[in-house]
Amino acid sequence: MSASEEELIGHSYTRARKHPLVIGKLPGAGRLPGGPYTITQVMTMVISFGLLVMTRDLWAHFGATNFILMALIPWGLAWVLRYARLDGRDPARAVRSLLIYSSTPAQGRLAGKPQRVARPLLATATCTVRVGTERPAPAAATKPVPQPAPVAGRKARPAPVAAADTASRAEPKTALQALLASLNEH
Repeated sequence: MSASEEELIGHSYTRARKHPLVIGKLPGAGRLPGGPYTITQVMTMVISFGLLVMTRDLWAHFGATNFILMALIPWGLAWVLRYARLDGRDPARAVRSLLIYSSTPAQGRLAGKPQRVARPLLATATCTVRVGTERPAPAAATKPVPQPAPVAGRKARPAPVAAADTASRAEPKTALQALLASLNEH
């Protein structure tokens, strides 16, 4: 067989990853009571027991019952964590993934470094408005433009010169301008 005809074989181990790492036996001591425990459960028991020992002056006023509370509270928290699931994961792994997600750069990483996207430049444009001469109206359709009455206390403005008058006075300078002027008249 040639290299292009070679058979490719793929393996999937996702089912094995769904089973969490657990602690079920201690060397020499045998099976743990209530076990097996996940790493999250063991850490919860250790941390809660440590907090109870450090704060016993605040809560330990029950005599011999204090020792029972120091054993039952960490074990009860671990038991609750066994059945608590967020998206099919135990809460510690869900919180870890949330922290990783919130600390990841928004643009992602490139070669292990945060990728920076260049800030987009604002587009600029220029708009030019030319005020040109209007087409002259046919002589028969020309009507006088009524002027507004002057307001008291103001000087009257001079009447504007019609654009047709200025266009007729200007002489075309080139043949192209003369052609355009003759087209505008028609």
